[in-house]
Amino acid sequence: NSHISEHMTTEQMLSLLRTECECAGTQAKWAAAHGLSPAYLSDVLQGRREMGDKILRGLGYERVISYRKVEG
Repeated sequence: NSHISEHMTTEQMLSLLRTECECAGTQAKWAAAHGLSPAYLSDVLQGRREMGDKILRGLGYERVISYRKVEG
């Protein structure tokens, strides 16, 4: 088993979310299937709110924060 780590930007995640909503038929259908309000999902897609755990789980992702030493 190889462990592939796929890191995505916020824009890539939003693109994936839009695609998933299209596959579900509507944003409201995707939201309902994942226990979210359509208004919250719309806010996320419009960049007004951050993606929460339910959306990330629905997409099969998790948020990972990393730190890197600054040179100098």
